[in-house]
Amino acid sequence: MTEKEFLDVMNEILDMEEPVVLETALDDVEEWDSLSYVMFQAQMLERIGKKMEPKAVKAAKTVQDLYQLIQ
Repeated sequence: MTEKEFLDVMNEILDMEEPVVLETALDDVEEWDSLSYVMFQAQMLERIGKKMEPKAVKAAKTVQDLYQLIQ
């Protein structure tokens, strides 16, 4: 998955007015909640066939951190 494809998925999941970028801090995103967390897990499994480690996803501080998990 390319960086652009990943950002498209994240913007779809978070559905914010302003698009997220890799530098976006997840703590600053009100929409990053338990539902978006589950949606992220499901989308990554569906799109790249990779199950994300829950601890690693919860430890992510930025969108970039999440992107690095799928590499």
